[in-house]
Amino acid sequence: MADKYKLGRKENHWHIMARKGAGAATEAAWVSLGGCPGQIVAVRVYLALKTRGRR
Repeated sequence: MADKYKLGRKENHWHIMARKGAGAATEAAWVSLGGCPGQIVAVRVYLALKTRGRR
């Protein structure tokens, strides 16, 4: 199963990305949910989204 969220660094900000679209990788697009200069805050948001997705 592919991840629905990913965390990446772009320039000086950490970005949380969400997959939008169909389940197939060729049809999916990654959309930024926002950026944050602090790694700790970005990781907390990322983990909260991953936990929430299982419910």
